[in-house]
Amino acid sequence: MEKTGANQNNFNFISFITLISAISVVFLHVNDCFWEYPNVSQEVWISANIIESIFYFAVPVFFMITGATLIDYQERYDTKEYVKKRVKKTIIPFVFWSIFGMIFYLEVMTNNGIINENFHDMINSLINTKYISIYWFFPALMCIYFIIFVFSTCLFITCISI
Repeated sequence: MEKTGANQNNFNFISFITLISAISVVFLHVNDCFWEYPNVSQEVWISANIIESIFYFAVPVFFMITGATLIDYQERYDTKEYVKKRVKKTIIPFVFWSIFGMIFYLEVMTNNGIINENFHDMINSLINTKYISIYWFFPALMCIYFIIFVFSTCLFITCISI
């Protein structure tokens, strides 16, 4: 489908801020020394702090892009398709890689190969991203998906009743 007029401008703007945010996330990920202040020199930490401060906007912008592109999903496809796409694109990869990370963490990183956690603790740690801490955004993203569903459904019902 070819976009025209205002839709084309919105698409170009969203593509542009997606690109800038993606590059910013790369800067944040390679700036790991920011989180190791006692172990680096003060000059390195100051430059890392500047990088962290400049590019900190990236993840909140990704959340905003999600809202901007999905709030009107009902104009493009039904709720069943919306749920199917969100499950396929986020929940399945999150669950798979979190379980993989849990196994790696418990078997390799603990150096003893003995799982000392009970099932409840493992599930809690998976949901709270203990094993792969950089997955902190997945639970937040899933909440945003749910809120978009609720808001768009309420908006849709309101528009129908008017």
